[in-house]
Amino acid sequence: MNRRDKRTEKENSKLTLGLWTALCAGCMVVMLVFASNKTIVIADGYQEQSGLPVEAAAGEHGLQDTELILKQKPGVSEEFSVPLPKNVKAENVVVENRYTDRELWIYIKSEDIGFYEENEIFGDISPIQSGCGEVREDGILLKLRMNHVLEYKSTMEGNVLTFVCYRPEELYEFIVVLDPEGGGNDTGYSGSELVEKDLTLQVARLVQKNLAAPAVRLYLTRTEDIDVPEQDRVQFTKEVNADCYICLGAEFDRENAEIYGIRSSYNEEYFIPGFGNANLADTVTKAVTIAASNRALGLYAAEEDSILKSLETRGVRISLGYLSNLKEGTLLAQESYQEKLAEGIVKAITEACDTLRSMKNE
Repeated sequence: MNRRDKRTEKENSKLTLGLWTALCAGCMVVMLVFASNKTIVIADGYQEQSGLPVEAAAGEHGLQDTELILKQKPGVSEEFSVPLPKNVKAENVVVENRYTDRELWIYIKSEDIGFYEENEIFGDISPIQSGCGEVREDGILLKLRMNHVLEYKSTMEGNVLTFVCYRPEELYEFIVVLDPEGGGNDTGYSGSELVEKDLTLQVARLVQKNLAAPAVRLYLTRTEDIDVPEQDRVQFTKEVNADCYICLGAEFDRENAEIYGIRSSYNEEYFIPGFGNANLADTVTKAVTIAASNRALGLYAAEEDSILKSLETRGVRISLGYLSNLKEGTLLAQESYQEKLAEGIVKAITEACDTLRSMKNE
């Protein structure tokens, strides 16, 4: 190898080393950026499947129901920040949007249980009505009571967790409210193996679990076995500006135990051009009937005392079956059959939103 070739080889080696050095440096920068600005996932939480400790610790810690310090920061809008105790990492934080209660819950795993007696939540605190802190297992649970049903995006940078607040319609193309009838003291109809309030909630949760439509925000009027007055369900539907409302129920016929099948009711007096109540009822009934391999009993006008009469959006009440029919009641109690019912509702929601999208684009 002559001198020129050796010089060229040496220069190429330096160039290669320089490129690798630059690449490694770039990777380090990217890693540092991600490490310093992490997104905390905000889940829709309910007690039975929550990632949060349910029971509070003993009151001697001194933080039980302690009022949080809230401070408005001039020049900041639509976001607020929550300081975190020292050495808290992203994996030590669990956040849940308890939208049915209009609350944001933040669980922080930390031994510094007195941290929020002195440190304030700051920024645009106008959406926050009040806040309290409670001692939980191995940490602190912050409960922020909000003025409205809101959506949030969060990032953690250093020891500060920042939330940006949005109205649902700012993030989603369509909003659907799913209303499982009953709850708490209102058990609804009873069959041989289950009660209506449990059936409707189980199917609603399956719909929530299986609906994979990023453009659609699905809200449940209840996520637990609790009493929810009818006026609260109506108010919630109005507050989130729902495009569609679907009530889940069941039937019971004391005079005819042989009757079975899927039926629905709608407000025939409230006219919505293009895709109205009857169209939604037809879409939901067909999809659920086909998915469950059942039979459709038809569409019926809602009774005068129906919740559908109080809505200002397109709505339907779908009856999932008859608890008075022994065979159908047994089916309704089976998780595999509930999965089929949920599959039909998911398909109906998708079809309804596709139709509404087509109407917007015309």
